[in-house]
Amino acid sequence: MSDLLEAASAALGVPAPLVRRAAAARAAVVGATPDDILAAWSGGAPAPAAAPAAAPAAAEQSPAAEEPAAASVAAPPEPAAPAIPAFEPAPAAVAVLEEERPKLEPVPMGRRVGTAVRIGAWVGAALGVVGFLVATMTWAPAAIIPSEGAGVAVEVSPTTVLLAITAVSVVFGAVVASLSRAATSWRDPAMELSGKKSTTAWVGAAIGLVLGAAAGGLLTGAIATPVGEDGAFVHLPVLATLIVMVIGGAVLGAVTAAVPQVVGVPVAIAEDEIEETENVRKRLGATVGVPVLGAVLLAVLGLPFAYLLIQSNPPTANGPPNGATATRGGILG
Repeated sequence: MSDLLEAASAALGVPAPLVRRAAAARAAVVGATPDDILAAWSGGAPAPAAAPAAAPAAAEQSPAAEEPAAASVAAPPEPAAPAIPAFEPAPAAVAVLEEERPKLEPVPMGRRVGTAVRIGAWVGAALGVVGFLVATMTWAPAAIIPSEGAGVAVEVSPTTVLLAITAVSVVFGAVVASLSRAATSWRDPAMELSGKKSTTAWVGAAIGLVLGAAAGGLLTGAIATPVGEDGAFVHLPVLATLIVMVIGGAVLGAVTAAVPQVVGVPVAIAEDEIEETENVRKRLGATVGVPVLGAVLLAVLGLPFAYLLIQSNPPTANGPPNGATATRGGILG
């Protein structure tokens, strides 16, 4: 066995003790001797295969025993019991607590109007200063000193000044009206108005159109000094222009801030006064709307007519004919 062990160890390249134990285990499995296994591993006869397991003898079954088996095979399977769904607890109802808003006490109209007027006047005056600074940047090249001892003035076209002041007043009116309404509600939430904010802006723009046209006419007609006989240009004093724009801006801001407060309906109002307040608001709206519409139409239709009359002054050669033609056109219109 020692020769076979050494030969198998050399052939497999495995130490002899391991080969001996492996051969003994293999021999016990296949039912052979360790020498046969070692001889096969060393290159001799092949190792014997393991004996196949004996097939179990088929048990003879009687016909009586086969019938129940066949019956059991033919019987349909019993339906499976329905699966019971797992119990899921219903989510607990969570109560949502809404925070109650503090009740607003009604504010008298005088207080609301006074607050809005103060805010609008300051904002309008500030916008007047801003508008004057922007205008001076444009009019700086036209600045002159008309005569010795006179203040600095700018030589501009009265039509341009009138249109510019009117357009700027429309924008300033819308801005001041909207800003004063918002600032009034910031000061006291009970002063907030329930109407649309766009309506307030349109009201401010309409008031700005009327007051701007009036301020422009005052500035170019009463304060400015005509240049030459045709009156195509005027000398506009800088200091007087600043005063008119600041005071006019304050007046514009005060009026545009007061009108929405007078016509509008605040959110803080007693329940028994809602219907009455709505009726009063409608009457005030109709009362104010008609004059405002008339003033707008007068400004749109009357200013060009007035401008033609001013330009058709008697010193010019065609002054009287042009004035008569403009008068006839205004009467027919």
